[in-house]
Amino acid sequence: MSPSPPKPDWPRRGRVTLKPFNHGLSAEEWRRFWESFRDPEIAEWNGNRPLKMPLWLFKRVVSGEIKRGDRIGFVILDEHGDWLGTLELYEGSRREATLGIILGRKDRWGRGYGREAVAAAVDYAFERLGLEKVKLRTFSHNQRARRAFSAAGFKEVGVEELPGGKQDVLMEITREEWREAGRS
Repeated sequence: MSPSPPKPDWPRRGRVTLKPFNHGLSAEEWRRFWESFRDPEIAEWNGNRPLKMPLWLFKRVVSGEIKRGDRIGFVILDEHGDWLGTLELYEGSRREATLGIILGRKDRWGRGYGREAVAAAVDYAFERLGLEKVKLRTFSHNQRARRAFSAAGFKEVGVEELPGGKQDVLMEITREEWREAGRS
């Protein structure tokens, strides 16, 4: 089954398009999304254990979270319309939101797709949602993610100590910083 063509109003940057979850996920997109949460390496990068729930339950849980309305989810598509991962803006208010991203296609890591997806989400947050700030957290040892977030304009604003000797780096970008960088 070939992917559906992106809609003109979907967020995009460079080679990446963000397909809103409310446009429906194909069976293949659901399967890849679920598999990324089951992958031990990806789970470790996200501070979790690999997911054990079956696909049908995963769909139900994610769909319920999206219907609550406090988060906006996207499938990340590459330049050919193929699934790369997922991204969401959550813990949203009228002023700010938290960004989360999982690039589930490990064969695409380190090629700039994550950076482009983050930049598309930031553009969307400021242009379409009218937010004043987007924030995130990532492990201090996840240098690849920190570089992608910095390239999209995020600045490190703090460090939080975690159990087991790990640290989370807190990062954010404001609408004003985004404008000053000429991204608007």
